[in-house]
Amino acid sequence: MKKLLYHLLCCCFLLYMAIPAIAQKPATGPTINGTVTEGAQPLIGVSVFEKDFPTNGVATDEKGRYSLTLKGKAGILIFSYVGYLKREIPAAQANGKIVLQPDVKGMEDVVVIGYGTPKKPTVTGAVSSISGAQIRQSPSASLQNALAGRLPGLFTQQRGGQPGKDGAAFQIRGISSYNTTDNNSANNPLIIVDDIEFSYDQVSQLDPNEIESISILKDASTTAVYGIRGANGVMVITTRRGKSGKPQLTVRNETGFLKPTRPPKMNDGYTTLSLLREYETTNMRDPAVKYPTFFAGNNLDYYKDNSDPYMHPNVDWWSELMKKYSMQNRTNFDISGGSDFIKYFISLGYLTQGGIYKNYSANEGYNGNYFYNRYNFRSNIDIDPTKDLHVRVDLSGRFGTTNEPNDKAFGAGGTIFQYLWDGQLSAFGYPIYNENGTLGGTLSTGTKMNPVAILKYAGYQRSFENNFNVVTSATHKLDFITPGLSANVLVSLASDYNFARSLTRANNEILMYYYDAVAEAYKPVVNNLYRMGKLSSSGGYRGSARKLNLQGSLNYGRSFGGHNFSGLLLFNQNTNTSNAWNSTDNVVYAGIPANFRGITGRIGYNYKLKYLVDINAGYNGSDRFASSKKYGLFPALGLGWNISEENFFKDNIHFIDAFKIRGSYGLVGSDKIGAYKYLYEQIYAGGKGYNFGELPVGYNGTVEGDLGNDQVTWEKERKADIGVDIKMFDGKIGIVADYFDNYRYDILSTRGTVPQPVGVGLPPLNLGRVSNKGYEVEVEYNNRSHKVQYFVKGQISFAKNKILYRDEPMAKYPWMTQTGKSIGQAFGYKYVGMFKDVEDVFNSPKLITSVPMQNLFPGALKFADLNGDGIIDDNDKLAMGVNQPRYVSGLSFGFSYKGFDFSTLFQGSFDYVINIQRGSLAYSRPERQSVPFNLGRWTPWTTDVTYPALADGQGSPQSSTYWYRRGDYVRWKNVEVGYAIPPSLLKRKMVKNIRVYFNGYNLALVYNKLPVAIDPESAMSSSIGEYPQQRIYNVGLQVGL
Repeated sequence: MKKLLYHLLCCCFLLYMAIPAIAQKPATGPTINGTVTEGAQPLIGVSVFEKDFPTNGVATDEKGRYSLTLKGKAGILIFSYVGYLKREIPAAQANGKIVLQPDVKGMEDVVVIGYGTPKKPTVTGAVSSISGAQIRQSPSASLQNALAGRLPGLFTQQRGGQPGKDGAAFQIRGISSYNTTDNNSANNPLIIVDDIEFSYDQVSQLDPNEIESISILKDASTTAVYGIRGANGVMVITTRRGKSGKPQLTVRNETGFLKPTRPPKMNDGYTTLSLLREYETTNMRDPAVKYPTFFAGNNLDYYKDNSDPYMHPNVDWWSELMKKYSMQNRTNFDISGGSDFIKYFISLGYLTQGGIYKNYSANEGYNGNYFYNRYNFRSNIDIDPTKDLHVRVDLSGRFGTTNEPNDKAFGAGGTIFQYLWDGQLSAFGYPIYNENGTLGGTLSTGTKMNPVAILKYAGYQRSFENNFNVVTSATHKLDFITPGLSANVLVSLASDYNFARSLTRANNEILMYYYDAVAEAYKPVVNNLYRMGKLSSSGGYRGSARKLNLQGSLNYGRSFGGHNFSGLLLFNQNTNTSNAWNSTDNVVYAGIPANFRGITGRIGYNYKLKYLVDINAGYNGSDRFASSKKYGLFPALGLGWNISEENFFKDNIHFIDAFKIRGSYGLVGSDKIGAYKYLYEQIYAGGKGYNFGELPVGYNGTVEGDLGNDQVTWEKERKADIGVDIKMFDGKIGIVADYFDNYRYDILSTRGTVPQPVGVGLPPLNLGRVSNKGYEVEVEYNNRSHKVQYFVKGQISFAKNKILYRDEPMAKYPWMTQTGKSIGQAFGYKYVGMFKDVEDVFNSPKLITSVPMQNLFPGALKFADLNGDGIIDDNDKLAMGVNQPRYVSGLSFGFSYKGFDFSTLFQGSFDYVINIQRGSLAYSRPERQSVPFNLGRWTPWTTDVTYPALADGQGSPQSSTYWYRRGDYVRWKNVEVGYAIPPSLLKRKMVKNIRVYFNGYNLALVYNKLPVAIDPESAMSSSIGEYPQQRIYNVGLQVGL
């Protein structure tokens, strides 16, 4: 950071020294005198210069006046001022009053922050924003999926594509905590939607049609006002509001076609069985061991030519189970308008998504496929009863239904998807249907149930999520006390109610048949089951939650000459109540509200937009902590310098429109301590069995859980940020760059160096420390050539954390510890090649002393002996890489011309590893299905080897750098092509505009080097057995009335 500051100061010094000291000729032209205003208000510091002689310029004084002697006899004068449209006026017409108009686009393009909307030139913090129009270019049903690659500092990961559950996880500036007590949400940012706090899942269910803008707040200057909830950054979402004018009705309908981005690729049954034969030969090394034999003789030919599909099946399960595409439809209606008295925006939205499975309905009156239906509504009303009073009333909500097949009946290990991706459905195990029309099956304990039987008869599981929100506020100007003062009162209530319904049949009640070759007859897989079992229904209340938010604030804004002041004093209280049947809370406190209370203050000052100061502080706390640890103070300071507002800069450097250096430093906190509300209390939970009387009957009771700790407090983070904002060449080029240095301490964790002596869990302690550093750069170019307007925008973000301290057992060697490494490190052996021959095996270090040497063989993976003791064991495991990208990037470009518009986005993630190892071929798992990756296996005669030998052994399956590969990828994320029909062609007066468009999402992986067919983004999570990510092709029609 010191080096960066040094280089920035050097650049500023060089700019200052570069002011040309040119001997000027005496002026030969007339002197122009005038005043620059916005309406009746004079503008101070407006740059006025001669277009043909850019170095000949002046700035307006405190009354907006200027006097400029021209070098030429006639010419053009340019008037330039931050936040206003630039004007070019002939010198002969520039005497007198010149009026500048605010740059509405430039000013509104910015900045929504916590409890305020300052103008961009006055902001000292790190903020990135995106408009609702950009979000609506993505056809994805989940809002946050549209943000990937568009906002510097935002790290996203979409794990799957299940309808209703495909929302991406995201963090702001990476991760800084390894605390896992709060369902792994310790790094989730705070999300505020129109003054209501939302969760990850709730954000994904917002209707993009309702969104006006989204801002992410990244540094202490912008997040300190949130105190103990601001350490992970804040996402502020603002919804659309009405504007004065006639009612405008917009109808929008979209239809999408969805298919998996990267379906699994499997070898057919013949290829897999051929590999299994090779596998037999490799493994028959010990004459004392009886090895099974896979399909001796010429039986493999039946699988190759499919001449006996019932006794020798060769089933492509993916093709048999999955549609070519599923469908999505979205319809929106919104109306907006108003007068000086009342303004309104009303929106209704409907979304439906279908599932990927084929229709295998058994006509039992239910839908056993995946689907998701959602209704959204919003009404935002603004009322101005008087010129001093503004009243706001917002109503919004949604009703969602998520349906899933009961494929958990498929087996204890997971769903159908998990076994498909893991290669555990063999093509040769059994046919879908037997020759007599019954469902096929097998007695093999390793082979899973017929998935078609599951989809036909296992039933469904359905959940219903209902949400209703109301926000009311009143703002009154208090100019009678002092000009610029106003008071605001706000009350919001968010209510959620969830329930579920299911109709299921257990897997041991589903009829499937196998062929008994001895009896020459089909027999039921489940012994003595000759009739389908009954469906069992269940359902009811799952939980509810209420969030009540109360705010009262005083706001101040006033200017005295060139001195501009702003201020905020706000009281805030949130009360959250949750009741759920599966609550993990202490049973004594279940259902008791959790309260957050605090005071927020902000003071802003700038002098002629040159020198900027922001002082922010939050004093707040939570009743989740002991009385002595409830409250804390979180201050932050932001400073900025608009160098481009200095006269020396205006007079000499005209190609740079705006140049601002800013920096901030402060303290924020995180109260994410887990689902259990009160860590300072001893936990008591239901469970265990107690025997009473003489009969051995156990009765449920209450048991002691983890110990309490009354010294537990929130995690804390010191945030430092320095950045620059630059606009050049009349706003055509924009550059925003930031460097940050965050230090998280008092991370909640349990001791790893202390044994558990009392039979209960150890209490959590504030022990950990993590450093997180990085940078963000965004460059944008906008221009117009004749009737073509075009843009290019690129951004890259980097964040790397380092664990400075974690209480962990003492390790023999430094490469074994988590301290000193990044959060989410995977540990394993260092791959150094494959054993060449038997001699190489015996001359190499032994792999773990418990493994016999006979289980190491030519072609097995070979690992490095890091400590040189001749044994490969846990002491030789090193950090292989992290499971979260350190770099994310985005590149977008587009143009518009005569009603046509085009835009596209490429998004990438880099510097992380994923585990490509899936189920390997093994005698103990005869259901395994091989993949093309297996074809590159080691053999004595193979030169181009990419996979270890097909043989039993403890060497190859071990976690190692062979299996953990770089997951770097670049994805063609989004594209939209549209055409707006010219108004002259619209004969009906009712129709004001029509636009037709096509857009796509997750279109292609442009770059990825993984040797297996898995989506590298989904594979960041621990399991790839999720509903696959979807590629979407979408067509839409928008009509304005």
